[in-house]
Amino acid sequence: MAHKFLNRASRDYHFTQEFEAGLSLTGAEAKSLRTQGASFSDSRVTFAASGQLLLLNFHIPAYPFAVSTGYTPDRSRPLLLKKSELNRLASFKKQGYSLIPISIYLKRRWWKVKIAAGRRLRKYEKRRQIKDKENKREMDKSLKRNK
Repeated sequence: MAHKFLNRASRDYHFTQEFEAGLSLTGAEAKSLRTQGASFSDSRVTFAASGQLLLLNFHIPAYPFAVSTGYTPDRSRPLLLKKSELNRLASFKKQGYSLIPISIYLKRRWWKVKIAAGRRLRKYEKRRQIKDKENKREMDKSLKRNK
């Protein structure tokens, strides 16, 4: 069973490279992800002072059957990457790219987060993207009619 939750950031950013990172969770958070899902709204990835990569504002609702007190659903969660990938992400960050979590999914038995380095699209780029999509849709319709 592959759970997958997607972020809507693909319409606001142009991504250049994607990375797969492990997500450090508690047991109750993992169970909550399986049963209740999660929310990516306003979530982002940043470097901590120690050089560790953190996932911020990623909302995982509390698991109803857990006996934990003081649970914060929006806590910052550490991401697990190789040192070479961390260095590559740091270089993207220095170049002015944003690090955006795109999706979260279950791979074998581990939760993974797909992170993308990208730049925000400008308004004219968004308009052009919408226009290209509409033109493609019209072309497909006309090809379907001519068959």
